[in-house]
Amino acid sequence: MPEGFGARLRRLRNKRYEDWWHIVFGGPIGVFLAALIAPIQWITPNGLTWAAFTCKLAGSGLLLADDFRADLAVVVLLNLNIILDIMDGSLARYRKKPSATGAFLDKITDGLGLLALGTCLGVRAHHEGAGVLALVAGGFIGGAYLTRCYMYWLIAFLEKERGVAQATTGPSTIKPFGDLGLGERLAYYVKSTWRVILIGEGDIYFWVSLFLLLGRVEWVVLPLGGAMAFWLVAYFGKRFATVLRMDRAAAAAAAAAAAAAAAAKSAAAADTGNG
Repeated sequence: MPEGFGARLRRLRNKRYEDWWHIVFGGPIGVFLAALIAPIQWITPNGLTWAAFTCKLAGSGLLLADDFRADLAVVVLLNLNIILDIMDGSLARYRKKPSATGAFLDKITDGLGLLALGTCLGVRAHHEGAGVLALVAGGFIGGAYLTRCYMYWLIAFLEKERGVAQATTGPSTIKPFGDLGLGERLAYYVKSTWRVILIGEGDIYFWVSLFLLLGRVEWVVLPLGGAMAFWLVAYFGKRFATVLRMDRAAAAAAAAAAAAAAAAKSAAAADTGNG
């Protein structure tokens, strides 16, 4: 018997998102739409990833048109990208067909898309008289995001390589979102409101869309660039502390091994002497 819409919807709520705009907008809509199209086998997760990437690039390019009607199209495309970006992973997990190719494409297209958006945003703000600093800040937005991603995956690799027992990266152990009731989900949405200040990837699209609708692109570039710089420094501090702990643990383990070897050598020498 085919699985019903409600059952698909529950199973597609298979991830808790970190960015505020993903939590309150992209997640609910993306999962609902994924439940509608899940039985359609020719719609694939990788196809949705490419569609999201197309929306990113098209929206970024239209920023340069400097026209309000084009700006409305940018808002639609950027937020459609958010929804599609939720749908691809949810659908892959629902079908139990996550792939290395899909994970690779998802991360690479996210980074390249945000780099394109930031660059075009800086060019647009500079064209509107915001100054050279806005041009630099636009490019920095995407660059800062890519740097944060690089640090995360580098730490993930090091923790796995060294067998860190309490890793700071990897899957969450909290209760799956699909197991939460309606009240619990609503409470989660409310409690997650503060995350808007973290300026995650999804939140960048929210802020850009908001100021496009207000007709004030030049007002968003420098604050976004400044926020990304602040969180980049904070993120670097957190990850650097992690590698220092790994090095201290490795040094302690080496010292313990050396002490054990010395003790064994001393015991062996004592046994020889007694003999």
